[in-house]
Amino acid sequence: MKRKKYWFLFAILLLSLSSLSPSFDFTHHTRREPPGDEPNPPQQRPEVPETNLGPIKVGVQLNPDELRQLKALNERFMEETGAEIEITPLETSETQKESFLLEMSLGEGPDIVLMDSHLIKALAMNGCLLPVDASQGTMPGEDILNGLLPSLQWNGYQWGMPFDIDPYIMTWQSKGKGGEPFKVPESRQAWQQYLERHKVSPVLSFDWNDPYAFGAAVHLLEGDPSKPDQEVLDMLIHNHGRVAESAQGATEAEINSQESTTSDKVEAAVVIGPYSSFSDQEADGVSLALAMGKAHLDTPVVRTRSFAVAAHTESSALAMKWITYMTGKAMQREWSRAAGTLPVISELYVMGTNLSDRGVWQKAAVPAQVLLSRNEPAALNFGDSEGFQTYSQAANRLLLGEITIQQYMELYTPTQP
Repeated sequence: MKRKKYWFLFAILLLSLSSLSPSFDFTHHTRREPPGDEPNPPQQRPEVPETNLGPIKVGVQLNPDELRQLKALNERFMEETGAEIEITPLETSETQKESFLLEMSLGEGPDIVLMDSHLIKALAMNGCLLPVDASQGTMPGEDILNGLLPSLQWNGYQWGMPFDIDPYIMTWQSKGKGGEPFKVPESRQAWQQYLERHKVSPVLSFDWNDPYAFGAAVHLLEGDPSKPDQEVLDMLIHNHGRVAESAQGATEAEINSQESTTSDKVEAAVVIGPYSSFSDQEADGVSLALAMGKAHLDTPVVRTRSFAVAAHTESSALAMKWITYMTGKAMQREWSRAAGTLPVISELYVMGTNLSDRGVWQKAAVPAQVLLSRNEPAALNFGDSEGFQTYSQAANRLLLGEITIQQYMELYTPTQP
């Protein structure tokens, strides 16, 4: 009889438990329901259905040849998926920067941007981007060169996906004009002595409108590309003056003789430029290496471009699917061959035959991969995450004589205690 009472009481207890508040969910940890049961990360929208096929727009910072190549790869994606993706040039010069930021903040810009990695964090801090690794179903960067990711990370999230890299290299004639062997100076003092011995001809030749070329020149002269010191800046100004004089002399010579050309007259001991501008060139008697001094061996000057997803997009799943496609191994290999830049995936550097097997690959691409597998590239922003535009303008104005060295150095962000 007592045993029956126990069973009766136990049945009453079970009925009581079943009538408790539904907040006691015993199955919560066994299966995650669709988005909505957990708070979304900053600026993140709930995931859209995978059937979303666009249309979406991709704004890119590419030259005409690169734009044509990316459109060809995009055509393949659209054929395979049925999605509608439009690729358009993206103008983000200083005069258009404010309008671009306003457009992005108002939700009128492209769904995806491809731009210089130095600009990604600034866009994220202005609330213009979605995290690419927050709720997209993938964790990007597992096989990407480790040094490329920190500059894209902020507030606990990753805001961009690296697409390609272009390390800056130097080339020089193995023999001088008189046939004597030429050896690149290997210390600041050696550079100063070389400048003193060659007071007329330029020592370094590079595009003074290119902030990366400027940073590489600083690096080569044993300076810090992020915050060059006064001595290095003075050397670059003197060198630039010689370049300008040589260019003027070459122009005058062209007027008097049709056989003379600027390239014949303006000759520098060392030429600095992006890997992509040399990757398809073969020249006898020309040596090359990464444009680096010994003072900052862990921070090469490398231009990196990354994809990012706009905060206003209503097709984040499709956007991330497109980015994942474009950063896959097959597309990385094809893009590198077409554009002349280098891939961001470590595996593609295991064998030079994955892309090309020329001397420039062994002397520049492989060393860049080794450095970037564990170190970040030089940050050209004066210590300010939003300072890349300032760095770019200041370098050009300094070389043109529009600002002094002192005014240039006043732009550096003070080191925080």
